[in-house]
Amino acid sequence: MGSGSAEKNGLPVAQVQKLVDEHTDGRTLGFIGEPRVNVLQLNIALKELVAKS
Repeated sequence: MGSGSAEKNGLPVAQVQKLVDEHTDGRTLGFIGEPRVNVLQLNIALKELVAKS
């Protein structure tokens, strides 16, 4: 997910991956399910990052 967003927006992959990590919610109840990315918050952060660059 990170590298495609980075290429599309002309951003460094590491910077986008950091945003993805920051917007990933942990497992439900600490052990059930998979970590999830909060896509809405991630997209907002990406737009802000693109606007700055």
